[in-house]
Amino acid sequence: MDSQQFDGLVDLFESARDRDGDPLNMHYLLIKQGETEHLHAFGGRTERSDIRSLSKTIMALLTGTIVKSRDDVDEDTPVWPILEPLSTLTREENREKLQRVRIKHLLNHTIGFNEVLMMRGDIADMDPADYLDYIVNSPIMHEPGTHYLYSNAGFYLLSIVLQELLGEDLEAYADRVLFRPLGITGYTWERYGKYVAGATRLWLTPHDLLAVGEVLLHGGQGIVSARWIERMKQFTDFTPGVDTPTNPLFRRWAYGSSLWLSNRRGIFFGHGTDGQTLAIVPDRQAVVVTTAHQVDVVRLEELVDKAITLLD
Repeated sequence: MDSQQFDGLVDLFESARDRDGDPLNMHYLLIKQGETEHLHAFGGRTERSDIRSLSKTIMALLTGTIVKSRDDVDEDTPVWPILEPLSTLTREENREKLQRVRIKHLLNHTIGFNEVLMMRGDIADMDPADYLDYIVNSPIMHEPGTHYLYSNAGFYLLSIVLQELLGEDLEAYADRVLFRPLGITGYTWERYGKYVAGATRLWLTPHDLLAVGEVLLHGGQGIVSARWIERMKQFTDFTPGVDTPTNPLFRRWAYGSSLWLSNRRGIFFGHGTDGQTLAIVPDRQAVVVTTAHQVDVVRLEELVDKAITLLD
């Protein structure tokens, strides 16, 4: 993509309207292909953005750093021995299923819940000290690993599990092994009590997201193993309820572990509510980043698809 194409793409974003006829509330558009990088800050923005569920991809990478550095932790590590002493289980019928939950089920939303949990609205009036009990006492209707349901519950549990396994604050660990090595500073990650929110509420710059995207594009860059990146991309389930089949390339065709999968050209991406995108286009050696605060994302995602088609 050359500068003229990028400028034309920016013009499309700036002239676009959502279903209510309002301009898109974009923050940033960043595209890097090979060594060529283009960045546009809409409205001259300088602030970081809440990357919402792109935080899940950060959490999966942190998990990979622990798996890489320790022999006693992997994706099949059971989580209930860690969570049980920290929680009060009143729904006794959950116990057997909780005993079979592994780290991999937290990463791919297959704990077994039928109800979406921890998505801001359902916890708006709840004390964060009660979040863990709320999750473990919500009905688990399916055998772990057999039923996909996207929510924030698994990644909040993962935040707890990783911190307890490490024996140190997870944010401090993340700063040491992931953020600082990638040149990410000045970020904010909201806490739910003594644990980072995990699935959400992490504020980063577009260049911070680009650094993460290059880890995904280039096989882990020594932060995690190339095998772990492939594990994050491993198919979990089709996601027709949120798919965008009218987009030829950028579509939520299926889910892996913290990453969405297109069915074309090996494209995969992190995705967050209100227009957060971290798309990896391996055959073009490219990373596409958007941040926004845009509720209706249909046109925004059409333009991300357009961006990918313009990569040469």
